[in-house]
Order: sequence, then structure tokens, then C-alpha cells
Amino acid sequence: MICVPVFLNSTASPIFMYYLLPPMIGIAAAINLVLDALIFSLALLFFNVKVTLSHFFRTLIGLWFVNMIANSAASLFLALIGTISAKYRLYLIDYYTIYSSPFSTISFLLAVLLAGLIIYWLGSFYLKGHFSQKQAARVALVFAFLAAPYPFLIPATFLY
Repeated sequence: MICVPVFLNSTASPIFMYYLLPPMIGIAAAINLVLDALIFSLALLFFNVKVTLSHFFRTLIGLWFVNMIANSAASLFLALIGTISAKYRLYLIDYYTIYSSPFSTISFLLAVLLAGLIIYWLGSFYLKGHFSQKQAARVALVFAFLAAPYPFLIPATFLY
């Protein structure tokens, strides 16, 4: 997944907010579709799974949807922590310099892990309808590992 900070009124939003801003979700979705196609192609090639072109595209659209759900869930997780921080006036998470505190770093790592687990779980469930159980589990594992939102770990201050 590729995402960049969003600039609104000279203010940079954190990278994970890309999935929560309606005008930007289309850009994120298009970029994710291209990356998911590449990852899915590599997984099929690596495990020597033969599919027709129409079957490839049908399966890709489902995996892309799973990836968007997982990335949005990870974004909501981080937003929830930030909302709790603001409500109780705690310094739990720093969206711009994510490595400023251990809790902030762990929160962002947990968000990436959460997204990866959701991708694996929903992906393997979805792929069982298209492949054998063994192939579905393997492809879902590779897809979850490579499609996790690692750019969430890039602080916004690094990019501007």
C-alpha cells in the first residue's frame, strides 16, 4: 500500500488519514489496485498456480476489497487511539513523529499487524472459493505479508 501525507490548508495530515478522507480514498484505491495486482501475480507465479485471465481479475477485485477493508480498519484503530488520547488529554500517540514514544511506536506497529491479520483472515476465507485450501492459505499469507500497510510506519515529518 502506498500513501502520502495529505495537505489541507497548509497542514499535513498523517499518512494513515489517507484512508479516512473521502476525496483521497479514490487515489489510495487506485494505487492499491495496481500494487495488489502485482502482489497477487507474484504469489500465483511463486506457487505455480494457473488461472484464466477472467478468474484472475475476479479474484483480484475481491482481494483488493479485502485490502481496502484492512487498511481502513487499521486507520480507524489509530484514529480511535488518537480520539481517546484527546478526550482524556493523554499523550498516547503522535501522528507526525510516530517514534516519539514507545506507546506510539507500538500502536503503529499494532495497526500494521492488525491490517496484515485481517488481510490474511479475510483473504484466505475469500480464496477458499477460488483455490484449494492449501493454495488459498499460501496465497493469502504472501498477500497479507506483502500488502500490509507498511507506509503507516513512515512518519509524516519524514516526507515534508
